[in-house]
Amino acid sequence: MAGPALITTREFANLVFAAVHQKPRIRAAGKFVLRVMGLFNPFMREVLEMHYLWTTPVKLDDTRLRKLLPNVKKTPYAEGIETTIKAMKAA
Repeated sequence: MAGPALITTREFANLVFAAVHQKPRIRAAGKFVLRVMGLFNPFMREVLEMHYLWTTPVKLDDTRLRKLLPNVKKTPYAEGIETTIKAMKAA
């Protein structure tokens, strides 16, 4: 199911940092760096395989699904982030 709007990874990260009242600290690692890190960390090897998801825009179309489920409410990103942070603080 598609999200409530199109958003980039950087925009989403900025929303998360804003919700916790911190200045964004974002670093980008290219394929070469991920390959080197993958030599020592199996998780980073998997991240390398998913690299295309961060470099190629992915737009989901849920038009047909919305016809089947017309009453599904899409939560705005900022609201979902706030709810998640509150739940994490409560836990």
